[in-house]
Formats: sequence, C-alpha cells, structure tokens
Amino acid sequence: MSEPGGQRTRPAQRESGLLERLRRVNAPPPPEDSVALRVAVLAAVLIAAAAVLAEDVGGPVLRVAVFVGIPAGFVWSHVAREREGFWLKLGLALGVLVVFGGFLRAVSGAAGGSFAEVQVPLAELFLWVQLLHSLDVPGRRDLLFSLVSSLVLVAVAGVLSISLGFGAYLLAWGVAALAALVLAHRSEVAELPRLGEGTAPGQTEQAGGSLRPLFAVVALVAVLGVLAFLVSPVAGSARSLTFPASLPSVRPTGQGGGIANPSLGSGDPASSDGSGGAAASFGYFGFSDDLDTSLRGRPDDTVVMRVRASAPDFWRGQSFDIWDGRRWTANEEEPDPVFGESPFQLPTRSVGSEEFVQTYYVEEEGPNIVFGAMSPEELYLEESGVFTLSDGTVRTAAHLPSGAIYTVVSRRVPATADLLRRVSGPGSAPPPAALAERYLQLPDVPERVRALAREVAGGAPSTYDKVRALEAWMADNTRYTIDIPPLPDGEDAVERYLFEDRKGFCEQIGTALVVMLRSLGVPARLGVGYAAGERNPFTGLFEVRASDAHAWAEVWFPGLGWQIFDPTASVPLAGDGGLAGAGSGLGAFLSARLPDLGDAVPVLLAGAGVVALVVGARALVRRRRRRRADRERSWAAAWSEELEALGATVGRPRRESESLREYVLALRPVLPARGWSQAVATVEEDAFSGGRAPPGRRAEAERVLVEARGDR
Repeated sequence: MSEPGGQRTRPAQRESGLLERLRRVNAPPPPEDSVALRVAVLAAVLIAAAAVLAEDVGGPVLRVAVFVGIPAGFVWSHVAREREGFWLKLGLALGVLVVFGGFLRAVSGAAGGSFAEVQVPLAELFLWVQLLHSLDVPGRRDLLFSLVSSLVLVAVAGVLSISLGFGAYLLAWGVAALAALVLAHRSEVAELPRLGEGTAPGQTEQAGGSLRPLFAVVALVAVLGVLAFLVSPVAGSARSLTFPASLPSVRPTGQGGGIANPSLGSGDPASSDGSGGAAASFGYFGFSDDLDTSLRGRPDDTVVMRVRASAPDFWRGQSFDIWDGRRWTANEEEPDPVFGESPFQLPTRSVGSEEFVQTYYVEEEGPNIVFGAMSPEELYLEESGVFTLSDGTVRTAAHLPSGAIYTVVSRRVPATADLLRRVSGPGSAPPPAALAERYLQLPDVPERVRALAREVAGGAPSTYDKVRALEAWMADNTRYTIDIPPLPDGEDAVERYLFEDRKGFCEQIGTALVVMLRSLGVPARLGVGYAAGERNPFTGLFEVRASDAHAWAEVWFPGLGWQIFDPTASVPLAGDGGLAGAGSGLGAFLSARLPDLGDAVPVLLAGAGVVALVVGARALVRRRRRRRADRERSWAAAWSEELEALGATVGRPRRESESLREYVLALRPVLPARGWSQAVATVEEDAFSGGRAPPGRRAEAERVLVEARGDR
C-alpha cells in the first residue's frame, strides 16, 4: 500500500484502538454470584444509613426510601447482574442530577454558607445517592464501592452524633463490613481455579490460610486507629466554619430580658403566682434572682447538656454581687437588648486575645441563660435577639428546650500564675470607683471572719497570692460535703461555715472566699454555672450533669478583668494549656465504667497466663508439624511440584483432574527434552514404593527437568 494510503488508514486504526480501550474501561465487571457477600454489604449499608437517620436527618419519605428502597435495589441488582443495563445507568445518572439539584436548593438559603447548615442536607444527599447506587451493583467491584460509601455514611453519622449511642451502630457496622471483606476475599480466591483452569496441590489449604493477612491488616488498622485517636488534636482547638445553632421551638418566657427557670417549678422567677408546680430533680436553685445559702439539697445526675470545647472550663451562667449574710441577690439593672441576626456580637469587656469556641447541646430545659466561658464575644443562636447584663450574663427571651443548640465564642486572657501575680502586686492600679462600690459591698461581717482573712492572707504580696492563701487554708481546715446541718435563724452563713461546722458545699465555700477577699479590699463576686463535667473521649464532648451545678468566686485583676477561682474544683487557668489530645481522659473514663475487679485481678492474671500458655503450645505444635511435613515431603512430590511450576511459566498450569503422565504429554510440545517417559516412570515408582527409586534413576529424572527448563 502506498504511503499516502497508509497515512489515511492510520487515523482509523488509532480511532478503532481508542474505542476498544474505551469499551474495555467501561465494560461491566464480572457478575458476583455470592448471595452471602451481597447480604453482608447490604447489612453494612443499612446500618450506616440507620446511624445517619438516628441523628434527626431526613423525613418519613427518606426513611421509607432507605429501608425499603435499598434492599429492593440490592435484590434487583442480583437478579439483573448478567444484563448490560445501559438504560438503567442513564436513568441513575439523571436521578443523581435530580437529588443534587435538591441539595443545592436546600443549601441555597444557608446564612453565610455556614458548613453547619450544610451538614444535614449533605447527609441526605449521601443517602439518596446510596439508594440510587443500590440499583446497579452487579459485580464485586460495585459491592465494594457500596461498602466504602457506607464508611462515608458512618463518618457523617459520627460527625453529627453527640452521644455514645453512635457506638452501637459503629460496632454493628464494623462486624458487617469485616464479614463483607472476608466474603469478598473468599469469592475472589474461589475464582482462581477457574481463571487458571486448574488447582495446584495444596491450593485449597492456602486459600483458607490466606485469610490470615486480612485479619492481620484489620488488627493493624485497629491499633493504628487507637494510637491516632490518642494523639490527634482535640476537636475545636482552632476556629472553624462549623458553628451549630438550632432552636426547635420558640416559646417566649414572658420576662423579656428577665430570668426564667421552669425547672424550679413554683420557684421559677417567671412564675409570680407560684403556679409552677414541683421542681424538677435537675433544677438548681442558683439560677434565679437570688441564691439562699441556707437552702440544702443538690440536683441529681441527669445530663442537662453536652459541650463541645477544646479544653475544660467553667460554663458560666450569671453572678451575684449583693450579700446580706445569708442570701445573695443580683444587682437590679435593666438588661441591654441585642437584636438582629445570628451571630450576635456581645458587648464583651474582656481584654483577652485568645478565642475559645464552645457548642452547647441542651438535653433538659432549664433557665433561659446562655452559658459560656468567660468572656462571651459572639453568640450563634437561632433567635431574633438576646439580652446582656454588665457582668457578662446573656439571656434569651425564649425558653431553651431539649434539643436547642447554640455556639459561644469567648475571648479569654491566657492567664498564668506569673501574669496574675505581676498585674496585682505592689504598685498595681486600684479598682475603678464604680467597680469598687459594687464589688466591695459587705454587710456587718463578724469580726473573727475579718481577722481570719487578715491573718491568713493580709500579708500576701499580690491579689493572686491572697486568693491562693485563703484557698489553701480552707482546704486544710474545712471539707466539702453536701451533708451539713440547717443554718440556724439569725446566724451568718460564712461565720458558721468557717468556725462552727467547718464543712459545706460550693455555695458556702465560694461565698466565704468572696467575703474574705472583699474584707481585704479585693473586688470579688459569686459566680454560678456548671463545672466542666466529664469529658467523653469517644464523642469529644463534656457531659454536664445537673449535679455539676456549681458556685465559685470571681476575682477582679487590674488590666485583665475577672478571673475564676474555686477551692473545690480543679480547672486550669486559661494560659496553662488545654487537653493533650482527642483521647485525653480515656483511662479515667473507662475505669469509671468498668466493674471494680478487686480480688479478682490475680485470678484474671492467672487465667490470662493459662491462655497464653495454651496459645503458645498450639503455635509450637503447628510449627513442629510444618517442619515434619517439610522433612517428610517425598522426592516424587518435590519433582512434581517443580514440573508444575515449570508448566505454569509457559502458560500451561496443571488441571485438577490431570494425572502426572497426562500432564507430561501435554507439556512435551512446549518443553522438548529427552527421557520424559522414563522420568515419569521413575517418579511413579518412587511415589508408590515409599521413596525407593534408585538414586541413579532419580538423577536422570532431574536431568530431564534441567534440560526442559533450558534458559527459562
């Protein structure tokens, strides 16, 4: 053919080759016949989808589509696994476009493009795509893709989850996913004989043993995952786009910027006629207009909220500044409204430079107080406005029911002991007159209370040292307990605590510290809220119980503002660092939930030793058996295996039904050598005589293999 003609045909040839490659790339995978594998993958997908739906994602239509449509799709995929399915693929592509369009419509109204508002629509999109994909999973590759997709759904559920209830779904998904991986591996191994048109001796045993690397990989991933969990950074350690906020129902308190606390029943400040009924077991009497230290009794262990934060802190609610010897009351000031849209910019009075983000998940309806670490600067809350007080208190005009979510961004001073000593030592600036008038107020304090404060802390060089000296004295001479006698009529609560009972709970202890500091000329007030609570390392949230309701002292420092001190709860200063990693507190969390083994420890250790001995003995026996089998392997078996390996190199594996003589006849055209018949006779004689073939004939048979191998 002429060169021009050849040039005309080359593009056609290239086009043909390109089309062929495209066909190969888009060719449907071999159909998967294993029903067990399909069921295991379906179980993993449904469990992952259920985990997402359990986080209040989707409505009734999506739930029916998931729990009915996905199983139906898997059944259809199995029935139609042999079909090409061109029109089905086209329909699925259109379906993906439709659900993606719905996702875009759902997020188009997200304020500022906040990722928090995109999370739920994104989770719904994943579920719809999983449903569509379930209609076209004919092969093993498609099933494994569904398994990976279910992992994505599990991750989404983990992001949305705020409780350990997610752990049950994770465990169930892990079992189903592992079963699917094992079944997929076995299905692939089972195809090897068909692909090679034969089974080498011992191949069945190797297929079963080849599962060991799979389990080894799973174990390695588990170990690496735990290590990564322990050392990975704590969630929320840096500012992110995620600022969750939700208010399930808007129910006005009727108090405007005043306080309302329905958990106090008839004691609710918003219930002026006393018609509130009985107080809830989780209600705390300190979230009110006043705090009476003569009251006894504590809230129960109900979880009232969960807090996502990068470090523990006091979740502050409000403060009290007027003390009369038995009762605290808050200054009667008019709350300042802050109207507009979320996020609300709060009139913070902090000079700090460190941002501290906290997200609060309300579990039980309590006061209309927005809790937050000192000092709140931004508030993300789905309300039309909030109210602030000069002490940093933030209130809503609506109740905060169970399910409410809000995020607070506080501005903190990275305070350390050295910094607090430096700003409050000799020569430090005096407090402003208005602040001193409000926070140095005292009634007729008993003289021995003042004398004790002067004796313990009067000579301390700084405000910080005064605080620590008083805390140390109370730690050495009093104790914390909720079992204290009633406060007699007419007695001063602080004097009774310090000199008579020598025991009390946080309200008495915090009040005593504030009163003694005021008597030394240090501005102080009583703050109330919640202690940090217990951090759940698996969810990364602090679980705050009603019994964590707390009172503490807030002390003013020149140039830095208010700092929290508390003789009864250990929370580090803001500048002393936060949590070491995501797994912080894992040991304490688990030990608090494991039974006290006590005397059973030696028995358990002995049992573990016995198990270790049994496992070691079995491993030793297996090793000896393998060595014995290697020693007992006959010359005939070794010759046959070498022949089969040689045959495999020329593309002719041995079939399972072939005898040795038949196999040699098949190989002779591609492996020419002299003496094949005699060599086979020698091998058969050696095999049936128990290894008694003459050495000379063995050597001749081995020469035949060498000649057949040639330069291969």
